[in-house]
Amino acid sequence: MKIDPITFEVLKHRLWQINDEQATAIKTISASPIVVEGNDFNVGLFTSDGRLVTSGFGSTVHVGTMGTAIEGIISQAGPIGEGDIWMTNDPFIGALHQNDVVVASPVYVAGAMVLWTANVLHHPDVGGIDEGSFCINARNLYQEPPRYLLKIVDRGEWSQSVERTFVTNSRLPDQVALDLRAQVASINVAQARLVDLIEDVGWPTVESVMSQSIEVAEAQLRDRLLAIPDGIFTGIAYMDGDRVGSERLSKVTVTLTKERDHLYFDYTGSDQQLDAAVNCTEAACWAGTAVPIYSFLYGGEIDWNDSLRKCMSVTAPLGTVVNARFPAPVSISTVGFRWLVTVAACQAVAKMLAGSPKYKDRANMSWNVSSHCINIFGEQNGKRVGALLSDHRAGGAAGRPFADGHSFAGNVTSFSASLGNIEDTEWKLPVIYLFRRQLPDSGGAGRWRGGLTAESALMPYGVESLVYKVTNTAGTDQTNALGLWGGFPGAGSQTSIVRNSSIAECIADGRALAEISNWGGELVHLPSKADGTLYMGDILRFYPPGGGGWGDPLDREEELVLKDFKNGVVTSEFAGKLYGVVLTKSGDIDLDMTKELRDSMRRERQQFKVVSWPLLDRYNMLENSDDLVVTPIGAYGEINRAGQLRCRKCGTIWFGSGAVGVRQSIGPLSLAGPWRALRWNGDSQRFSLSTLICPTCSTIIHVGEELKRE
Repeated sequence: MKIDPITFEVLKHRLWQINDEQATAIKTISASPIVVEGNDFNVGLFTSDGRLVTSGFGSTVHVGTMGTAIEGIISQAGPIGEGDIWMTNDPFIGALHQNDVVVASPVYVAGAMVLWTANVLHHPDVGGIDEGSFCINARNLYQEPPRYLLKIVDRGEWSQSVERTFVTNSRLPDQVALDLRAQVASINVAQARLVDLIEDVGWPTVESVMSQSIEVAEAQLRDRLLAIPDGIFTGIAYMDGDRVGSERLSKVTVTLTKERDHLYFDYTGSDQQLDAAVNCTEAACWAGTAVPIYSFLYGGEIDWNDSLRKCMSVTAPLGTVVNARFPAPVSISTVGFRWLVTVAACQAVAKMLAGSPKYKDRANMSWNVSSHCINIFGEQNGKRVGALLSDHRAGGAAGRPFADGHSFAGNVTSFSASLGNIEDTEWKLPVIYLFRRQLPDSGGAGRWRGGLTAESALMPYGVESLVYKVTNTAGTDQTNALGLWGGFPGAGSQTSIVRNSSIAECIADGRALAEISNWGGELVHLPSKADGTLYMGDILRFYPPGGGGWGDPLDREEELVLKDFKNGVVTSEFAGKLYGVVLTKSGDIDLDMTKELRDSMRRERQQFKVVSWPLLDRYNMLENSDDLVVTPIGAYGEINRAGQLRCRKCGTIWFGSGAVGVRQSIGPLSLAGPWRALRWNGDSQRFSLSTLICPTCSTIIHVGEELKRE
């Protein structure tokens, strides 16, 4: 049944509105900070076999997992009847990890199942050996939270026994009980509205609108892909420690092959699964891979639905960190290797888009590349309290081909996520913040600078001690916050503790609490996975990663550097070291000294050895571009019909027939700025900063973090 365009748009938007009302119901009822402030949930409408038709505004990564969970319910739950509402948090059925509980229910018309409504919500604690259920001490699946596939409503009747089973396994039973009821209430709201719609226009019309929504989105995506040159593009992301007591280095590696209107992501080469909860399932890998496609290719112009499954293939070898074999532990999946799947996929997609004249401005190499999660638990007034802090959403996004990156940018996996209000956090938890503020020099240097991150500091308040659980995806060693086309990496991601501080004396003397030099005590930089106890007088200080830059920092306009200095974005020291801009004591630009310094820095780049082009990415000209002699690539490159990749500034051939190659310098990570590898004073034991330079015009064309050579 073909629907005319006007009726199609009207009814499609009515489905959107019904879905949005489902989300509003959850936010109205829930009291969990991660839901109300962080929007770590999502909602959707699905076909009878679990294909996503309409997605909500919440977590992007949930867009790709809810349908898989519905498929799991259909295949494993047994008989499904009208009025049933099911819940599952089983990652091996389709949930992202055990905290993310999927609640789903079928809609019936004349006794036949016709569609599903579903939502997923991150619960603050669902059991397991670690508070908050990010089980950073788990070695196997059975040390993690229980996995459920249960019928919470049986043909319209609430199951108290199921609720009790779920709630009593949590350290925060009141919160999870309310959140579960919020999920069920939202299902009821959506179903009532869907029944009204079907009665208004008839099921055949609604069914046609749902099918057509997926078909239209698929056609739009294919058109968009055909406007992007084919090629091969790579991404790699490292995890510097997988559980408490382990600092093993593990990696996700991906090769994206773009062929006409299809994308092939291959994760062959990623490391074998670990005895740690950071592994992810195949469903989580697919969802993580989809994030940059929905975010940067679909954007706001194409409906986010299952159309992507027809245009994207994902190969994730079984038994690896990106497709763990049961019973691997996976409770940290979403901020573990699922997160790094998204990081690596974003790199590959950014490189692909950088080679597209039409979509170059969508290229974004890094966006809050570590989910720096910290759970705080304790007892207050005789009651257990706890929550996941929201400060990890304050990381930076990469510089873009036309502008600086966003600071305090939230997560690419959830654009609706927000930082929790500090006063609200202090009201709900026995903590007091000393500050949350921008971190100077944390954005990667570039022609267009990466976005800044924010650092926070807090301490126990009104209690003798608190338990902390640090689940930092990565970033205490290498940053993963890469830039593109000569942009430098952004800051890493680090938790530190000041033990036995002098903060009480600061308060008594009236000294500024935000001045770190007043704190005294012993500073300890923690690994990426850590737990312990905060006592009165201890201060927890932490920051998520910054964003990488775009383009050579020496190409940044001096006035922009001065503006950054005046706004506290860049210090005078690194204005000189990274941008070659000399500032006077009065805060002005010394133009003569700046020209001299920049010329000197370019001459210094000529001392490095010339090597063959070392990168695996391969660009092509756009098909059917007979009128083009070359296709511009990124900030400085171009490719011609002979397959030569050359400098757009000076014409030097870097790769292909007649290639001169590029110069390469190797140095410590601290060359990119001060907030890298703090545990080793900026000189990582495992990683070096690798810089590729045009051998003729001395323009930096690539900056990466490479494993140190033997």
